[in-house]
Amino acid sequence: MRERLTTQSGAPDPRQRQYAVLVLVAVVVGTAIGWLLDLHTPALVAGLTAVLALVASGGQSLRSDLYRFAWFTPALVLTMTVGPLLANVPVLAGAVVAVVVFGTGMLPALGEHYHVGGQTFAAATLVSTTTGIGADQPVLVLLGSSVAGALFALVLRVVIGLSDPTRATRVAVARTLLARGPGVVESAAAAWRADGSSTWLGQVLAGAARFRAARETLLAQAQQSDRIEAERLRQIVAEADQVAAELARSVRARACTGLPAAARRDPAQAVVARGGRQDLPDAVQGINQGLDRIRAAVVRRVDTPLPPPAPGARRERLLGAVRAHLSFRSSLFRHALRCTLAVAFGMVIVALLRDPSASSLLLALYVVLQPAARDSMTGALERTGGAVLGVTALAIVITLLPGAFLLVPLVIAGMLLNMPRLRTDYQVLLSCLIVITVVDQAMRLERPLVNVGISFAANTAVGAAIALIVGYVSYLVLPSSILPDVRGAVRSTVWAVSELLRSVRAAGQGVDLPTALQAAHVLALRRTQDLLGMPALLDGTGEETDDDRATRDAAIALDALRQDVATLAFRPEAEQAVAVPALRAVDDLLGGKPTAKIPDVPEGSAPATELLASSLVENALHARQAIDRTFGYDNPWKSYTISFVRTERLHIR
Repeated sequence: MRERLTTQSGAPDPRQRQYAVLVLVAVVVGTAIGWLLDLHTPALVAGLTAVLALVASGGQSLRSDLYRFAWFTPALVLTMTVGPLLANVPVLAGAVVAVVVFGTGMLPALGEHYHVGGQTFAAATLVSTTTGIGADQPVLVLLGSSVAGALFALVLRVVIGLSDPTRATRVAVARTLLARGPGVVESAAAAWRADGSSTWLGQVLAGAARFRAARETLLAQAQQSDRIEAERLRQIVAEADQVAAELARSVRARACTGLPAAARRDPAQAVVARGGRQDLPDAVQGINQGLDRIRAAVVRRVDTPLPPPAPGARRERLLGAVRAHLSFRSSLFRHALRCTLAVAFGMVIVALLRDPSASSLLLALYVVLQPAARDSMTGALERTGGAVLGVTALAIVITLLPGAFLLVPLVIAGMLLNMPRLRTDYQVLLSCLIVITVVDQAMRLERPLVNVGISFAANTAVGAAIALIVGYVSYLVLPSSILPDVRGAVRSTVWAVSELLRSVRAAGQGVDLPTALQAAHVLALRRTQDLLGMPALLDGTGEETDDDRATRDAAIALDALRQDVATLAFRPEAEQAVAVPALRAVDDLLGGKPTAKIPDVPEGSAPATELLASSLVENALHARQAIDRTFGYDNPWKSYTISFVRTERLHIR
């Protein structure tokens, strides 16, 4: 909590403190009004709406968050208003829940924020439709409560972001200079595009992407060099990391009148001054070029927006995701269908029981099954035991602790103060909702609390058992791989991504191949999504082995590479030629050639495309190293040729 209330320099953060004060005051006032005026249910509905709205629509700059708030909140308010009324129409309630669970289960194909929004909307649907919260209230009261909660969430978001609207974007861009591994540039670029694509941050991203690509090239060359040369190259990289860390502080700052001396150093100069060889690899020049570009952009800070992507990019991305995953061949589709079947079966059990204490059944079912990675049931038993034991312990607390109803406002306050955790850990969000539901329903039931606790624990166990049974049965029935072929999956994914980048490379050279490009994008999207779910199938113990880690690294790098190539496909045609050298270098790396070098990417004309070109090289280097480990090559960067057997026709069946 102390870290959240202070800036990175340790000074008090007035925005976070205002946010915390508003949350605490609102929770205290809402609890008092609910208790004194017997309006605890409307207050609870308002609190849940505020929490869910902030979870789904927060996390980026004020501009992009308000945009997501505008389209997500009306649907959330409608759900929180109409959901409790569906309790009297079980068939309609079951149909609505099944459709929402299936639809939101498919959203990860569109990106992380769609994923978080979909999961949050599914949780809101389950809570409003199946727990009975608000079922005894008039529709106008529910509407007013949910609208009040949404407005409170809007006030909180504006308070935290009005004084510095672009802070989250600058932090995301600065992270590219600090965090290592694939996917970092893609995440920052998505936040930058959502915030209007300002020129100076685009220049920083282009410089950071070139710096990262050159850095990974030096590390790859160190693996191919003798011990003395490898040590020298790693020292240059270490010096460059220190300079980048200093520049990251300037990027995060709201204004910059000058750079400190530590941010202006030449990373290679200190290493050369210590003695040894004076000649430097070309990648060192790439590091200096990237850092110089960042320095110039940070000081000048031109806020005019860059040219947008080609029209139709969002539509084509949506259609491509639908075509890629609306098929039994897609592991994402199979997992969404598995969750839908489990929830539908759970809805039938809840309708037959007609017991308010069954409200925890579906939430427990979802917390067991939904977080699993696509085809995986890894960890389901642990989540089952955790859900049952957690609800049992909660029932004991409710029985023994006087004033247990205060747990509800405490949990809501804790959720409002820990938004980042709720966005990144869906199990925590569902667990908090289970606590709120169990406490609220236990206080309402006119039965001994001991009996209520036993009922909740039993129904939670039933929900977890349903999740396990349906999960394992569908795992056997639906077309999936019981013994996955890891190397075959990597080969087919590399082939699909290579086919996509060759199509984009041809488009950059003036060849018009819209049908082939679209089909290649669909296939690459499916293959990378399937490979992302592969590591969870390899080991049922939940402990990640070296092979699992190599497969996961290859999946993340290839998916990031696929995102870059797909985004590049929708840049203006005049800019695509800028990335042709990078596409050629990436094709060579994925094909098994041992050369790791920085391609000649023109600078200064198209930052949005330049950052994609350099990011392509970085992700290809990450992917190549992970592929080497996956195939079991002891000697890294060994020259080889992957035989890409065409396992599927290019048109999507």
